[in-house]
Amino acid sequence: MIMKLVLTKNYIEGIHHYPEATGREEFLKHPHRHIFHIECRFEVTGSNREIEIFNQQFKIDEYFSHLYGIPANFGAMSCEMIAEQIVQDFNKCQYVKITEDGEGGAVIYR
Repeated sequence: MIMKLVLTKNYIEGIHHYPEATGREEFLKHPHRHIFHIECRFEVTGSNREIEIFNQQFKIDEYFSHLYGIPANFGAMSCEMIAEQIVQDFNKCQYVKITEDGEGGAVIYR
């Protein structure tokens, strides 16, 4: 069986913090900025723009600006929490990868 996935990438400027951080990571208690690299994969059944890539990227940008503002204020949300929310709110989303500044992050599969 062939699975077809449409890939999107967005770059969202955002701020978050980790209130429980201790030790070497204690600086993470304070709000800090990242460029969140967000890669999503959406399942499709057809081969001709069932999900148009540019349109889907715009929808993701609008989703974040509507919920979190610009820059996105994620509060105490982790990359895992943000990714889980995307998978839940975007019906055909099968995979989300979020990294902070293109480095460490999280991957969620449906």
